[in-house]
Amino acid sequence: MSVKKKWLVFFIAVCVALLSTGCQKNNDEQLLRDDFYEYINQDLLSMIELSERDASWNWFTEVSAATRNDLNDIIVELAEDKNTYEKGSSEQKIKDLYECISNTENRNQTGLGPLQPHLDSIRSAENIEEYVDALAKLSAEFGFSSIVGGYSIMQDKLDSNEYAVYLTYADTLIGKEYVEGENTGEYMDLYLEYIRDMLREYGMTDSEAAQSASSIERLLRDICASTLTTEQLYDPSLTYNSFTQQQLQELYTNVDIPKMLETLKVDGQDKYIVMDLEQAKKINSLLVEENLQALKDYSTFVMLNDTAQYAGTAFYELQSDMQNALYGITQRWEDETVWQKMTQDMLPWDFGMIYVKDHFSADDKEEVEEMIHRILEEYETILNRQEWMSEATRQKAVRKLETMAIKIGYPDQWPAAKDMMQVTPISEGGSLLSNLLVSMNVAIEDSLSKLGTEVDRSEWDISPQTVNAMYDPLNNEIIFPAGILREPFYSSEYSQGANWGGIGYIIAHEVSHAFDSSGALYDEYGNYNEWWTDEEFEKYAEMAESIVDYYSGYEVGGMKVNGELTLMENIADLGAMACVTSILEGDARALDDAFQQMAFNWASKSTDSFALYSLNTDTHSPDKVRVNAVLSSCDSFYEVYKIRKSDGMYVAPENRVGIWQ
Repeated sequence: MSVKKKWLVFFIAVCVALLSTGCQKNNDEQLLRDDFYEYINQDLLSMIELSERDASWNWFTEVSAATRNDLNDIIVELAEDKNTYEKGSSEQKIKDLYECISNTENRNQTGLGPLQPHLDSIRSAENIEEYVDALAKLSAEFGFSSIVGGYSIMQDKLDSNEYAVYLTYADTLIGKEYVEGENTGEYMDLYLEYIRDMLREYGMTDSEAAQSASSIERLLRDICASTLTTEQLYDPSLTYNSFTQQQLQELYTNVDIPKMLETLKVDGQDKYIVMDLEQAKKINSLLVEENLQALKDYSTFVMLNDTAQYAGTAFYELQSDMQNALYGITQRWEDETVWQKMTQDMLPWDFGMIYVKDHFSADDKEEVEEMIHRILEEYETILNRQEWMSEATRQKAVRKLETMAIKIGYPDQWPAAKDMMQVTPISEGGSLLSNLLVSMNVAIEDSLSKLGTEVDRSEWDISPQTVNAMYDPLNNEIIFPAGILREPFYSSEYSQGANWGGIGYIIAHEVSHAFDSSGALYDEYGNYNEWWTDEEFEKYAEMAESIVDYYSGYEVGGMKVNGELTLMENIADLGAMACVTSILEGDARALDDAFQQMAFNWASKSTDSFALYSLNTDTHSPDKVRVNAVLSSCDSFYEVYKIRKSDGMYVAPENRVGIWQ
């Protein structure tokens, strides 16, 4: 075991010991009643010092680092190994890809390599038709998208047994929230300087780069003004806009739609889904000859930005420095760390197969499955006591629970893309960029092969080493990869209450997403289907608005929480706590353990810049708010700790929020 891994194991053990012994409490009972998050985590957080390379720390990043370290040993062994492995084996792919990534001389010699002809086609386009053709060919071969021509093949939201073609939105670079934010001006200036630097590195003169950056900014602001907000992107009534090919041509009057769709190999479909209709209208209005040079500059920068970490080191360093400044990081990670992470990210399923062999217990899977079924039972009880719902709607909601699919650990069958992805070593003419393009082409071919076939709901979208969990409304399924089934989220050595406040709370959170403000719009089959009555929708919206107002009253570092942006996750957090406390009702000791574990698992620290980034873009509330706001709306919390009106955690009963209680 490496020194770093030994420290990580020791660190987790010490922190769990702190939690179980109460050492972190300092006998400050008033702090418990005023700020439960600080009461639980103050000693832990005093141990955490963000390095110059860190934007934030939390248990998810900590456990992810432990997982990566487990897998890095494989990379190191293979890099030092002189053996030759069978073509297509995981060992061959990992060994040769790592060499492509770590050989900076080869990367610099390759430059933009096979992408250069596509970039030349964009730069040399003499009219809008040639420009759109160049974008379509680039998207068709590798999936790169900037202004128009981007698409994704996903389950049809109206019939989740089938696949549909979704026309995706334009790349908004730093993002709408930063472009239009009231307190993000300095970051926008930083990004514009980054655009100028990238264009200079590409070969433009200072004056050319400055002029191009100005044109890009003009287009960016225009596009963002017509782009959906992050929270709106979760609303299928806004993102599911079905068009025939003829209707698509009427929408994009400045594009030869039949030609573009044929180039993309998605022609002949009965319908196409436009995900951001107002932005599409804006893009069409911008596709005119007077904007040609600005459009070409925009797409040029997008390609340089998308490939920066895979091309020459100069582009990577510019991008890394920009992102670090955006997050408040003052020092780059060591090359070796970056190379190892990139190797794992580009071969997720090969590493996933290796990970589960050594780091996943069948006994743990069985125990977690039992917890899931207990939560589903409790949620049925919760649904059945909602008097504002009609009997028919309650039955429909319960049916959604009964048909909910459960995925734990890793897939029974590994995705076809795993074997489709092959790595060509440097000795055979390969490079990091060429292998990246192979992986992108594999993703396209795999995706295109699904058109016209029935959806295989057994497929996994996330690798087993992922330290996270999710609910997928289109499959009505919850997914818990092997990566999250470890301390501090779960341990067979924990008390019953601690596991219910840990992995139990996370499971209940994901189940709650089936009935959040977006998930509730999908039925038990995963179809977008408004199965509620008008009166129920009204009542739901009223309760949701109270949650928005409640969370909007919280501040972190002098900045307000965005209750609209975080609504879905807040509904899921509140529902999860209601479910867990119902299961543990009457057991004060277990509830105490559960509350402590939940607060402990959400301990975090970040730079001011990253906190601002999260407030602007993250659909989750800040971690401290996720703890205190939820507990302040939980009646059992008041009973266990005797919270009084004079305490900081106190919220009057009539102001406590939640939908699924």
